[in-house]
Amino acid sequence: MTKSVLLTAVGAILALGGLAAFLVLQGLDAADKWSSVLSLFFTVAGFALALGGFATRGAAQTADHAVTGGSLHQIRNVTGDVVITAGGGTGSAPAATPPAEGQGGGTQSAHGTRTAGDVHQIDGVDGSLRIEPPRPTP
Repeated sequence: MTKSVLLTAVGAILALGGLAAFLVLQGLDAADKWSSVLSLFFTVAGFALALGGFATRGAAQTADHAVTGGSLHQIRNVTGDVVITAGGGTGSAPAATPPAEGQGGGTQSAHGTRTAGDVHQIDGVDGSLRIEPPRPTP
């Protein structure tokens, strides 16, 4: 655990302990009123954070620290068919359109990836997807 995570955890535990002690000292009726008011503020803060998270979620697509011994395919928001051939590139039908933000949702990533084979991250294909096995070499 890093120092900042440890300090955050200790701070959260102390804050919750202080809040619990405060509510115990208030008595049952006053603690009930306080907890209702605090619940309102925590609910509004949580809702605002959730909206902020949805608004800032981009269409990012990364391969982070990828080192591959094969291919790495990240495909998102394709209108049309996608064909991936092992050991080769990707191909899509001529009807393919550029990515549109908001389709497929979320981000794709490959944190610290090291592969000796293919890695496929596929999201938002509006058509058929075919991953073909390697072809024998003559």
